[in-house]
Amino acid sequence: GITRIGYEMWILVFIYFYDTIPYAEAYDIYTSMTECFEGRDELAADVGKGDGYFKAGQQAICINME
Repeated sequence: GITRIGYEMWILVFIYFYDTIPYAEAYDIYTSMTECFEGRDELAADVGKGDGYFKAGQQAICINME
């Protein structure tokens, strides 16, 4: 689970489809929106097309939890 950490918290959520079933996974936690966006770019480079772009059926979003 994700524990509240007492300061600004952003969670990077990776969303993807396997066949026609959607999945969402909390990928990582960040202390700023900028750090989360940088993490999103790294995730896009690892599993997507790179340069902040994902393949069809994939997306990642940063969600503010504080």
